[in-house]
Amino acid sequence: MMQQLPRLLPGLFVAWGSLLAFPMSSSMPPLPAPMEPQILRLLATMVFHDTTRAADSQGTALLGDVPTHTMDCGTCPIRFHQPWAHQGLSPKQWHDLEQAIHLYLGLITDTVVSVVQGTGVSFPFVIQILMGCEILPNGTSYSFYLSTRDRDDLVRFNLATGEWVAAPGDKMAQRVCRSFSQDQGTSSRLRFLLQYTCVTETQSFAYYGKETLKRQERPVAVVFARQSPITVELPLLLVCWVTGFYPRPIHVTWLRDGEEVTPGPGLNSSGLLPNADLTYQLRIVLAIDPGAGHSYACRVEHSSLGRQGLVVHWGPGGHWEVGLAVGIVISLLAAAAVAAVLWWMRHRSMRPLL
Repeated sequence: MMQQLPRLLPGLFVAWGSLLAFPMSSSMPPLPAPMEPQILRLLATMVFHDTTRAADSQGTALLGDVPTHTMDCGTCPIRFHQPWAHQGLSPKQWHDLEQAIHLYLGLITDTVVSVVQGTGVSFPFVIQILMGCEILPNGTSYSFYLSTRDRDDLVRFNLATGEWVAAPGDKMAQRVCRSFSQDQGTSSRLRFLLQYTCVTETQSFAYYGKETLKRQERPVAVVFARQSPITVELPLLLVCWVTGFYPRPIHVTWLRDGEEVTPGPGLNSSGLLPNADLTYQLRIVLAIDPGAGHSYACRVEHSSLGRQGLVVHWGPGGHWEVGLAVGIVISLLAAAAVAAVLWWMRHRSMRPLL
């Protein structure tokens, strides 16, 4: 069924077998359950151009939202993106893990190429695989494995039963699922890797990387205004731009005369967006009538601020045309200056990727 399978399986079994007994580092004390959920995710992206050459593969590992490891091709070495990312495993164990990943990506490539013919799927297409595990504060954990083709579900692995499940109505998914299901040895090793090795290594990475994971970056908030291009009834948009914060959880609200503005058609959010320095930003936009005489303020609550929080005021309405123009210019200049200072400070303090 798969021409390259006999070549791959012996090496795959050897590499898998070496992973089954990954010990924790002897220098690390027994680990309690984490105070916060810890999740390790591995994302592999494979671009299939045709049936005559191997897929272009890339992989990334993230502990929470911190990139820890990458692999730039299907046969490339693992790269460490944090000073502590290589700890917890010996050099031999990293080598064995690297070999297992190479062989597993090769197995997936051969499987996909062998089953795609006759399914109606045309080249090129992209397959993405997301797998990993999460440890909850109560000590329990769960693992996951799922894949997509061009954003549509393909197959997933049911860790509870050890069974492969195909996306309904997808001929290629059904063939891939059938092929994987026939290889019980690799399926059982994948199950062990996700349910045991992944969990122990998540604990290990969280232990060695606790300073990175627990870091606190205070948000900077700027309030400015711009004219609304949509409504005449509410011609002014107040923008609260909050940036440079870590960790991700944050609560940003608009206050009108000291009272929180409830969600509605005039209140919109950009959602959380990543910055290049592993911090986050978001914008909360409120449409208002500047002639109504209300006062407004943006309130920011974040773990780095303690209980005090942060409040940035926007003055009451009135004769706003001149004040608006001046306020927009000053606020935009302030926002640009804040962004430049944040970038410079964090860029200077960031360690180079290993």
